Amino acid sequence: MACVWIAAAPRTDGSAVEVANGRTYAFSVSGTPMDDLHPGAVRRTRVTVTNPYPFPIRVQHIEAHVAETSKWRCKPTSANLTVGSYLGKLPLTTPAHGRRDAGEFEARMPNTVANACQRATFRLAFTATATKADR
Repeated sequence: MACVWIAAAPRTDGSAVEVANGRTYAFSVSGTPMDDLHPGAVRRTRVTVTNPYPFPIRVQHIEAHVAETSKWRCKPTSANLTVGSYLGKLPLTTPAHGRRDAGEFEARMPNTVANACQRATFRLAFTATATKADR
């Protein structure tokens, strides 16, 4: 049995917003934990975008991949956990100083997952891009 904890911190997940003056600003993308993952299981994580700025942002793209696991012998590869395409509508406007539910990603644990992944925790990393939204 394995479980997945989804975590993304500002900037470490590669999420950025490009504004008109050419500067890049970080914002946060996070996902909900997925419990009871086992060989053959399919689970979804709900994604949230958090905008720390005094202006709205328009998210154009979001993706996720397995970044690491809690056990060094359990490799963060698609042979152990596969993350599907983004399930949601884009572009997505997130209000100034606000949060917005931003869709989901589906993860599948193959029946052939390595034994080393038993009771491992997987971390997903999110990458997203956005622009400053018109008011």
